[in-house]
Amino acid sequence: MDDGRKITEPTGAEALPTPPGVEADPAAFEILRLWVANGRLAMNLRADVEGEAEDFGILLADLFSHACFKYSKRSGRPLMECREGMLLGFLQHTHARIRCGGVSEH
Repeated sequence: MDDGRKITEPTGAEALPTPPGVEADPAAFEILRLWVANGRLAMNLRADVEGEAEDFGILLADLFSHACFKYSKRSGRPLMECREGMLLGFLQHTHARIRCGGVSEH
């Protein structure tokens, strides 16, 4: 989002609903909040979530799959095309940040 691209607010934007099944699970907890503010992503990730690097990789893969599915459904583009485009954008953005001195802390 730092390269001038914008994610725009949908018409009639309101708070997202709690995902199905969450309220029925007494062990459920929130781990991530993600917003667009001032044209940039703003997020909070629980600092006390435990797990290994690989576990966070699985979290990112699940988030990636969910985003690809939602984008494919909204855009009407084939799911594989959406996956390839999102992965390319991720790799380009991550590579650019690493070239500029590493991934900064947030």
